Order: sequence, then structure tokens, then C-alpha cells
Amino acid sequence: MKYTRATTNLKELEELGCTIFHGVDANTRSQHPELNFKSFDRIVFNFPHAGFIRREHDILQILSRQNLVKGFLRSARDMLKENGEVHVTQKTAHPFHRWEIEKVAEEVGLRLVDKVLFYIWDYPGSDNKRGDGSRCNESFPVGDCCTFKIFRA
Repeated sequence: MKYTRATTNLKELEELGCTIFHGVDANTRSQHPELNFKSFDRIVFNFPHAGFIRREHDILQILSRQNLVKGFLRSARDMLKENGEVHVTQKTAHPFHRWEIEKVAEEVGLRLVDKVLFYIWDYPGSDNKRGDGSRCNESFPVGDCCTFKIFRA
């Protein structure tokens, strides 16, 4: 209901043979009844967002985002095939660099093996959206960001 193209996008994915699940918690998806025995070569989370509680630079907001990413990575670790990768794309300018993706990955037994610049034009048709609030259907400026490629430690 938040995003005007959601229904169209979901239909296109289904036509391409994708399996779609709704209501899956990024922190506990390895325990989801339809996902708990599946493993993946790649698990991707572009621009993780935990909602707006405070301003982006507020330490409590940063900790909330770190906890989201930590839970996601912990769950992803349990769902990776051997030599599988987790990709997290995140803004790298202030204050987003304070999320410390590499450190968070190490805390759950994963390690950063590569960090590559992310360019939105490398993803034709991609239309990033704000994660929350009255402007959630609007795009946000991507700015400086990277994709962190993470493996098992």
C-alpha cells in the first residue's frame, strides 16, 4: 500500500518465476517455516532501514540500524551455501559510515572481503524508495555508497 508500483513489480517477479514471501522478518528469516531449510548463494539487502525514530546522526538511531543489520547478517549467515555471499549496500557518507558494517559482520562470525562503489545506473529500472513516513513512495538521493561483500569468517 505504501508504494505505487508494488503490485506491478510483484507481478513481474512472479512471471519471472520468483517465489515471493510477505511478512518475513529480516532478523529471523532463517527460522521462517518456508525458508528454514533453504540455502542461498547470494543474499542481498540494499539500503537497510529501521524506520525513523530520531535524526540520522543520533546515536540511538545509529544503534537501531546496526541492530537491524546485525540481525539480518546473523540470519543470513545461517542460510548461506558454502562460499555464499551476503551483499549489503549502504550509504557511506556521514553519518551512515557510523553503522560500521564491517565491524557488525565480524561480530556475527562473518568477514568483509570486498567493498565496491554502488552506482544506481548499474541497475536499470531500479527505483529506490524511502523506507518510512509520509514520503515513503518518493525516491531518496543515493549519494556516496558501497556494496559490502561479506563471507563466512
